Amino acid sequence: MTTTISEYIDVRKRIADLGCFSPTGLTLLPSNFDTASDISNFRQVSQSATVRTLLRTSNIPLDELVSKGQRPPYIQNNAFEWVAPTLFVSVGVLSQNASYLSVALSVIANYATDYFKGMSGENVVQMDIVVERSKSKLCKKITYKGPPEGLKDLPEVIRAASDE
Repeated sequence: MTTTISEYIDVRKRIADLGCFSPTGLTLLPSNFDTASDISNFRQVSQSATVRTLLRTSNIPLDELVSKGQRPPYIQNNAFEWVAPTLFVSVGVLSQNASYLSVALSVIANYATDYFKGMSGENVVQMDIVVERSKSKLCKKITYKGPPEGLKDLPEVIRAASDE
């Protein structure tokens, strides 16, 4: 299992530059959010629809960056790992509704565990979480690669990254 933390672009500025909706809570970022020239070039991993449904049915609010009609096309992953969409965690979620984050990651971890049932070999989940820092509003990117149950330990890492 590996968890790395790195600097990430200013998500709020990028949202404003691209003309996206400004999220106040959790949202899924397109996989090429930091490099796309405009909204029409966004791409999302194929598991984005699944994660949206999982969170919605668990009563976890999820903000959208673009209207439903502008949702980006999917990128199909054919590897032996489950690639989750990038989750953006706004500073508002951490300060007002921190339980949403823990529940969301638990729901995703439970789904990934069920996804791998009956498969032999190493079960690997890959997920990026972009967290807005509380003091500077700049962002950190947390990259997780490991077993599904390790996702449940990420809220502590996310909180620490947001306080830097």
